[in-house]
Amino acid sequence: MRKIGVIKKKVISLLKLNHIKENSPVFIGEQNIAHMKSRHPAEFDMYFNDIEMIIDSPDYIGINSKDGSITYVKLYEANNEYIRVGVKVSVTGKFFARTLHLLSTCNAENYIQKGTLISVNNTE
Repeated sequence: MRKIGVIKKKVISLLKLNHIKENSPVFIGEQNIAHMKSRHPAEFDMYFNDIEMIIDSPDYIGINSKDGSITYVKLYEANNEYIRVGVKVSVTGKFFARTLHLLSTCNAENYIQKGTLISVNNTE
């Protein structure tokens, strides 16, 4: 298990997650890595080395309504791909990056339009 980032004050504020302590660490474990690699091998190969940067400086954030995880999304403009990293709290209260995958452009744009994904760069 290693630390790959923190939950920043801006994320807590924009998503109204006042129950989360600022700079709570985000970890990744071997099981998380194996899951990402097996479920989304192409995205894993292309974007896994960017996971820390995606959590540190996402373009969009949101809350996954299905499981309450924090969604970090980075737009790679060169190939017009939205990459999603899902961070979920464990039963022990630690935050883990649990998924890394491509979010279709259509879905991403719909989520942005509906406000499900919030732009981090257009807010102060």
